[in-house]
Amino acid sequence: MAAATGYLTDVSYIPGFYPNMAPVALRYVAALNRVTPPRATGYRYLELGCGLGRSLTTLAAANPQAEFVGVDFNPDHTAAAERDIAAGGLANARVITSDFGHLPADLGTFDFVALHGVFSWVSQQVRDEILAVARGQLAAGGLLLVSYNAMPGWAHLQPIRGILRQYAALRSGDSLQRIRDALAYLVFIRDRHAKYFEDNPRAAAYVDALLKQDVRYLAHEYLNEDWTSFYFADVAGMFGSAGLTFIGSLPVFTNFWDLCVRPEFQELFRTTTNRLVTEAHKDFCANTAFRWDVYARSPRPMPDVADRLRETDDIHFRVARPGTTLPYQANLGVVTSTVQGPLYQALLDVVGGRSLRMSEILADSRLAGTPPADLVRAVDAGVAMGLFDIATSAVREVTADQLQGVSVPHAFNRAVISAESLGGRSLALASPLTGTGHTVGDLDAAILHELIERGVDGLAGRVAGRLTASGRALQRDGKAVTDPAERLTLVETACTAFRSQSLPWLERLGIVDRT
Repeated sequence: MAAATGYLTDVSYIPGFYPNMAPVALRYVAALNRVTPPRATGYRYLELGCGLGRSLTTLAAANPQAEFVGVDFNPDHTAAAERDIAAGGLANARVITSDFGHLPADLGTFDFVALHGVFSWVSQQVRDEILAVARGQLAAGGLLLVSYNAMPGWAHLQPIRGILRQYAALRSGDSLQRIRDALAYLVFIRDRHAKYFEDNPRAAAYVDALLKQDVRYLAHEYLNEDWTSFYFADVAGMFGSAGLTFIGSLPVFTNFWDLCVRPEFQELFRTTTNRLVTEAHKDFCANTAFRWDVYARSPRPMPDVADRLRETDDIHFRVARPGTTLPYQANLGVVTSTVQGPLYQALLDVVGGRSLRMSEILADSRLAGTPPADLVRAVDAGVAMGLFDIATSAVREVTADQLQGVSVPHAFNRAVISAESLGGRSLALASPLTGTGHTVGDLDAAILHELIERGVDGLAGRVAGRLTASGRALQRDGKAVTDPAERLTLVETACTAFRSQSLPWLERLGIVDRT
């Protein structure tokens, strides 16, 4: 099994975009936790372990006013990222082929440092190198995002990793074949009621989830020499030793303890004032298995609403799903919360189909009489529950005009659509209005590609032809559709839905233009 410092290298990783890595998300988490974030433009962003670079390049396309640098020691990964940079004309992005201990001496400092899918999968030596980068490359006031497998959520699943890795080590072939053999063995002992699975029914169900995953992901997740799950306090201690302070986490709802734990535990949190202790309580009450934590170097507090408006009023808020009505219910895993009442109805009326800065929301006469601090808390809670979404600028207001033609203005999005439609995986398109990427299915991407290239006439037939040529299956009721007429009917339905629902959404985000 080829590896560099214990990390798998004979299998390339899979492309993926992770919205939690967006600078706008990190800035917002800092703001709602009353910490001044880096500036909204002209910042520098470093991703450690960027893999194939899809998050890096999507964010660079969505934020042309900033500089993005990715680091990965696998030359196959950086070569793929460089191809995306060239195809997308991304003059504000570059990648470096290096381990974390030998970065260029002139790399400089960064306002954002992010690492996803790295910290739990490398040796302690590499983690020490990461901490050295955090100590030396994160600017004062800068934010660092780190994700990792967390305890206690992994406690009952860790034996699965052990079984997979131990069995794979006994098999021959490359890492993909070994993980396939190990999965087959795992299913064998699960289906024959091994005592571990009888005593851990969630682990038994977890095997079915593994079978749906890309084997390249599973090889990297489970076959690395180093694999560790951490308690929050351990990670906070490590980054604390590098001079960083924990300030919050993603997704946004994880910053609200009453959205993370059941009511019977909430008195515990009302009497706890230490944030580090609160996070540990939350992880046990929610059985957390994965964390996205945000740290800051020399954080500068924003104690009141005036500070927040002065420092972060560039962030816009919009209704996440146009047409939303109250009561609105959000299932966040452990807790199901309901949004209702006159305050939230007024907020929905104010924001409507627009996107507004916090100062514009506070200034609306329909909200007069509500203290600004209460309005800010209500907006933040709405974001946490998915009622509202954030953006770097005002999104468009779209009218239902007759469709004549469609164009995609950004070269990066055109390249992604051209290369990956009908590829069997969802793909992310960059929005310069929201400062992040937005995911579309590969069939929708094919429909959009055909609209761009040849227009609306004969659209369904062309897409159906591409489906047949690609071997990409369509399913109905869990079964593959092989009859050509039935396939065409399904494609026609998909094209109609895309034009009426997805296309206005993409236009609102500035990803497509009507011509």
